[in-house]
Amino acid sequence: MANGRLWAELTVDLPGVADGMKIDSEGNLYCSGPGGIHVFDSNAGLLGRILLPEIAANFTWGDDDLCSLYLAGTTTLYRLKVKIPGMQLFCRESPGE
Repeated sequence: MANGRLWAELTVDLPGVADGMKIDSEGNLYCSGPGGIHVFDSNAGLLGRILLPEIAANFTWGDDDLCSLYLAGTTTLYRLKVKIPGMQLFCRESPGE
């Protein structure tokens, strides 16, 4: 890795550590970390945090419209409806399929 630089920091004095990262369909980055899910725009500007009553570990988008954010807490699985859908992932077929 050359010319590396710090893009964003999760510097909140709350329990939790950086774990999962995902991108929504508008290019915003979601990262679980201290105090919940941190949401950054494409220029590393903090848009806000999704707060949970417990430590947020990892998360994913779901449902047909990708507008449900499923969040894994320490003891609970949460679902949050969002306005911006998650990034659609495509699977490449293996040769010969």
